[in-house]
Amino acid sequence: MSLGIDPVVQIAARVLLTLLFLGTAVHKMRDLRTTATITSRYLRSFGLPGSPVLAAVVTAGLVAAELAAAGLCAFYPSGAAAAGLVVGLLGVYALGMSVSIARGIAPEDCGCSWAGTTGQPAGWALVLRNIVLIAVGLLLAPQAATRPLEVADHVGAFSLGLFAIAMYATADVLIANHGLLREGTS
Repeated sequence: MSLGIDPVVQIAARVLLTLLFLGTAVHKMRDLRTTATITSRYLRSFGLPGSPVLAAVVTAGLVAAELAAAGLCAFYPSGAAAAGLVVGLLGVYALGMSVSIARGIAPEDCGCSWAGTTGQPAGWALVLRNIVLIAVGLLLAPQAATRPLEVADHVGAFSLGLFAIAMYATADVLIANHGLLREGTS
């Protein structure tokens, strides 16, 4: 008997993270120039040159890594590689936002919103969101418990993953509109 995570939980996490990283990669690819501009701002917050060439190279690397993360979450049988890439990307994004916020030079568009919002400023709520997503990514690392999966298990896991991405999108919109909501109550 394995003491690993229930495979339904891992499948649901895989669905969520596959859709999340596929969505973020597509969002970035739709407007690479704007994404590179945002990346340039993050590079400057770390004291690196924000040159257009460096920003374009880093942006291309991030998009490739996000597509790889989506692929690993969707197809790779072992979760360790997927967990490593997912946690690494989310950690880099959380660190980038944290440093830029702490230095008072946070971009007015985090570059991370794909759920129908644009111009979402980098903020602590997004850092917290990424920390929660890191915890979800860590669910892929341990070996899943071995047990036979029924059709209902697969349907339930897929449904849970879809529910989780819907909750992510809802939280994304709420975070993006938080400033507007506060202005409306003033």
